[in-house]
Amino acid sequence: MATKSARLAKSTKTTGVLQLQKAYVDRLEKEHFRYGLAVGTAFVRGMRDVGYRNSATAIDDLIDNSFEAGSESVHVVLHDDGSGRKGNVTQIAVIDDGCGMIPEMIRVAVLWGGTHRENSRKGIGRFGYGLPSASVSQGQRFEVYSQPEGGELHMTAVDLQEIEHGRFTSSDGEIVVPEARPAKLPRFVQDYIDEHMDGKWAKGTVVVIDKLDKCTWKAINAFRNHLLEHFGVTYHKLRANFDMYVNGTFVEPIDPLFLTPGYRWFNLDADRATALDPMHVDVKDADSGEVLGRITVRMSFMPPTFTAVDKSKNAAGKNQNPRFSILKNYNGFIVSRMGRVIDLVTRNEWTTFVNYDRSFKIEIDFDATLDEFMTVPTTKQSVTISDKVWNALEGQGLRKAIEQMRKECKASRGQIDAARDAKPDGKRASEAAMEQSAIVSTPVPSERKEKQEEAGRDRLRKKAQSIAAETGKPVEQVEREIEAELAGKCYKVSLRAVPGGTFFEVEQLGATKVLWLNQASRFFKDVYAGSQSSPAVRAALEILLFSIGDRMLEGSEQLKAMYAHEVPEWSKKMEFALAHLADALAMTPGEDEGEMDAGLPESETVSTDGTADVMDGA
Repeated sequence: MATKSARLAKSTKTTGVLQLQKAYVDRLEKEHFRYGLAVGTAFVRGMRDVGYRNSATAIDDLIDNSFEAGSESVHVVLHDDGSGRKGNVTQIAVIDDGCGMIPEMIRVAVLWGGTHRENSRKGIGRFGYGLPSASVSQGQRFEVYSQPEGGELHMTAVDLQEIEHGRFTSSDGEIVVPEARPAKLPRFVQDYIDEHMDGKWAKGTVVVIDKLDKCTWKAINAFRNHLLEHFGVTYHKLRANFDMYVNGTFVEPIDPLFLTPGYRWFNLDADRATALDPMHVDVKDADSGEVLGRITVRMSFMPPTFTAVDKSKNAAGKNQNPRFSILKNYNGFIVSRMGRVIDLVTRNEWTTFVNYDRSFKIEIDFDATLDEFMTVPTTKQSVTISDKVWNALEGQGLRKAIEQMRKECKASRGQIDAARDAKPDGKRASEAAMEQSAIVSTPVPSERKEKQEEAGRDRLRKKAQSIAAETGKPVEQVEREIEAELAGKCYKVSLRAVPGGTFFEVEQLGATKVLWLNQASRFFKDVYAGSQSSPAVRAALEILLFSIGDRMLEGSEQLKAMYAHEVPEWSKKMEFALAHLADALAMTPGEDEGEMDAGLPESETVSTDGTADVMDGA
């Protein structure tokens, strides 16, 4: 909620805004401005398709105006046709408690380009196209009601059908907006204020859009739910300044990077996003060196289970939690202008976002003074980031950070998938298959077999002693727990990370042969758990290594010595070769759905500290 100091600051700002409005309309009167709406009806018809992606992004422009007017709360009202819970929306109203407008300014505000903030770089608004463009993009009529504090309520309306019939056309053929006149709020707006605002509304502006014919959603519940999510993300960085409601429901802010405690779905479950170091780029004038504005980049990384209800299963169908839609809908560079999300950029010259990239998020926020570098159109619906900015961000480490996050995503997914390969009986397919292979195995001499089993019992006791020393449990209890876990298994797959170690190891624990896969190896990350892996591929690799492992455990002393020497050599050569294979594949367009891997050696890290500069002009 807004603080007392914030309200005092807004009160002071209100006085200044009203003075600016008065000076603006006085200047128009001196210039004998005739309040021409536009050049003919064709212009108005054309503005109906100005380029909003959907109804939510159109209403954003009305929210922006409310924010600029110093509102502490903004209410979006979806009025239905009276057919009940599933009724269709027939009118849209946006109610704010900002500074309001003097009557003369109301008349100007409905014009395209009618704003006292024209070309301002101090706030969200700039062009004065938002109110009329957003309104006619949804319906054929809009009304603007407004009153400053201590003033009277006035309104004016623009009706496209009446324009077509010539009602707004002057004797010389010009379309002219009528003067604002004293008015009362529409019944449904007043009812809403009575129910959800305790009947208290003494200043501000109400925009009512009527004769709806171009709304993205018709049913009131679907419309409402889309607005709650969209507004939650679009204005999440500005919510310290004002509250938002849709049909009386508070719009909870949603950080699409899931890094802000207390925001919607942050505490949905135990999974958390991890923040990476932010980046900063100062854009400077090439001649003077003066800083024109700053670009700030935030990044976060989510575990593969982040969008799943049941973490033991993939996030598909009914197993998707509410976070899924955010990760899906905001998969790309999330671009914000002065804290207000305006676009999602899914590609540039050196990367393209695909489905597998949903597990990490990147937000690029820039000052309004950098609009030329971002090519922001009048609707604020898109950006075209200049090559200079992309080059500066790449130089700051953004490209390498993306490549590293993709590698981490791939490795994490592989680990999760590998852990899910077990069957309902607790056995993996490879473990069950290896048990069946006993009928074709060469018999082990009894003396060697007894020696192997004794070594297995000894290793199990030592493992139990080691765990007992770490946990404080009795050795006998730990030994029973290990035996219970291994019970009924001749073979078992286990994972552990050993940086610099061999890509696999085998050991006998009691009667069970354990295959240890090294999660820190390239074999595990790029092959076993790589993007092209599958349960069948993993099972086949496990059988291959189990088969080698059998020979390592059951063979002669000479054979064991050979494997003790060879496996580290295999691992060293494989680590080196896979690194170069990744480099080669990264340079060749592949059919993988998006693992745009650069094949960087694991020892390489990316630093994102510091501030980069990009110079204007070249």
